[in-house]
Amino acid sequence: MFRNARVVGVAIATFAAAALPLMTAAPAQAGLVDCVQVLDEEGYKVTNAHAEACAEGRNNNRAKCEAMLRELDVAAKDASLACERAYP
Repeated sequence: MFRNARVVGVAIATFAAAALPLMTAAPAQAGLVDCVQVLDEEGYKVTNAHAEACAEGRNNNRAKCEAMLRELDVAAKDASLACERAYP
């Protein structure tokens, strides 16, 4: 009886340890995905450079995000919206 309880306890602890980083990383990742999705939906061929710009937005550096996207010939309104969506 105690062996089963210990196995269940270890399983719960293992699940919690594995799930915690995923739960804390999800919002940041979601912001990056949202930013890239805006660009994709507006017809841009998204590259690693676009994703790097979105990462700046995710890190709450919207001005740099927008500047980097503008250098990649993204329209100002699209860059603004994408970078706004980047920050979770």
